[in-house]
Amino acid sequence: MRRKRYLSCIIASFFATVVALSSLMTWSNEVGPAHSKPARILSVILPNYPDTTDLRLLPTPFRDPPIRAAAATTKPTRTTTIIITTKPTTTTTIITTKTTERLSTTEFSTMKNTNISTTTSLVDMSSRSQSADLKSSSKPSSSKKKSTTVSVLTSSPSPVTTAAILPTSTKITPSAYVCVNYMGRLGNHLFQGASGFGIAASKNMKFVIREGDLLNKIFKLKNSAHLLISKQGQECASASVRGEARASGFDPNVVNFKPTTTVRVASYLQSWKYFYNASQELREQFQFRDHIQSRVNEILKGILQKYNTSRENVTLIAVHNRRGDMVKNNFGYQVATKEYFQKAMQVFSNYSSPIFILCSNDLAWSKANIPKTHTVEFISGNTAEVDLALMASCDHMISSVGSFSWWAGWLNNGTVTYYKWPAREGSNLRAVYSSDYMDYFYPNWIGL
Repeated sequence: MRRKRYLSCIIASFFATVVALSSLMTWSNEVGPAHSKPARILSVILPNYPDTTDLRLLPTPFRDPPIRAAAATTKPTRTTTIIITTKPTTTTTIITTKTTERLSTTEFSTMKNTNISTTTSLVDMSSRSQSADLKSSSKPSSSKKKSTTVSVLTSSPSPVTTAAILPTSTKITPSAYVCVNYMGRLGNHLFQGASGFGIAASKNMKFVIREGDLLNKIFKLKNSAHLLISKQGQECASASVRGEARASGFDPNVVNFKPTTTVRVASYLQSWKYFYNASQELREQFQFRDHIQSRVNEILKGILQKYNTSRENVTLIAVHNRRGDMVKNNFGYQVATKEYFQKAMQVFSNYSSPIFILCSNDLAWSKANIPKTHTVEFISGNTAEVDLALMASCDHMISSVGSFSWWAGWLNNGTVTYYKWPAREGSNLRAVYSSDYMDYFYPNWIGL
């Protein structure tokens, strides 16, 4: 009798365990980072077990831009000759653009006569965005810059063909939206807004921003195929939430959802991979409002009058030095060093008549440690958005640490340097980045 009861307990426990594990796997496949899902783990342990996750982040060696996979069938091509302006005069950029009916590839190479070796590249040269990620034509031309006719030749080094991280979708999608919860300050808001926009564009959805949101107050945003400016954001009321695995790294699970459901993506979304596919659209949207740009023009006019020169005869290089709350902290922040700024300014020393325009929340340290062998203007007394627009209006950028500095570099869109070690090894902050930081730092920026 006791043996029968014992066997009955064992059988009942076994079936209860099976049911519990089955329920757990079903639930956990819907949430959490992809690498920790039971289905993903079983697919590694058991070769024949089906992997139900449909997004994998494969290591790809692409640089800016990712080259789309070649079309399966041969289609007519046309060659486009493009005139671009290069800075400084010692740089010649050679690009070949081949455009098919649906896909485009860009072949490129850069030759420099200086001892600084960098690789220059361009965003997708489709018929819609041939000028993407180049300096805006609204900036004054300069005698130090020259027009170069782009010639057709084989690129060096040869670009690697790979699929874009989030290709922009052209499929018709029912009314569903992508939303975010804004948190932090301006730099954080820019990452959250840009990532939400990029994810929406990849699925041909619309990203929702409210009229009263900070980004709408700073930029002249417009309703478009992938952006909806809403009065109250009621479109997001019933959104389901998808959270990231790390704040400054790309998580494919965040974008692994069907475009028929309204989704709120969270939280910081600090990776360019979420919005690289929509870079050109974002640049068109992120145009500063007139009162901000007017203040910037006044500042630049005063600097040029001080040195009795014109915009065409100088190279303006923005410098951002973030210190303040990051100097003494327990989370793991590391600020840019005096040696970093020395190296970064040396990068631009051969440019024509460089003037460095510095914005910082610690001007005392900056004045004491920034090299005095260069012409430097220290800026103070402005709002954050004016400082951001001022740095974006310069020709090139020396960034430091923090999301605000990152976005000053992205909006500047010239040659950008960055401090390579923003987090102390072994700290909580270091854990939010990918192993090589490159989910965070933009391709082709110069790390020092």
